[in-house]
Amino acid sequence: MPSKADLTMTIKRTDLEQIMAGQKTLEAQIASGALKLEGDASVLTKLSSTMVDFDPRFQIMPGTKVRDTGTTKAGPYEAVPRATIAE
Repeated sequence: MPSKADLTMTIKRTDLEQIMAGQKTLEAQIASGALKLEGDASVLTKLSSTMVDFDPRFQIMPGTKVRDTGTTKAGPYEAVPRATIAE
């Protein structure tokens, strides 16, 4: 039989979608009570330490790198070129 989870998080799908869309933070959802934690909350800190900011201009497939056109205004589904994220 599997051991008990270190942390269980409970959230409604609509509240999770707000986090995924960047409209609310995980911390804000916890503070509002929309996200309920049961167990060791320090697991979130450990998990967040493994996260990296993804550069949307990253070339996923060879030949798909976004070319800089000199414009700084992007369309609704385009990334605005900016400084490369150092890792």
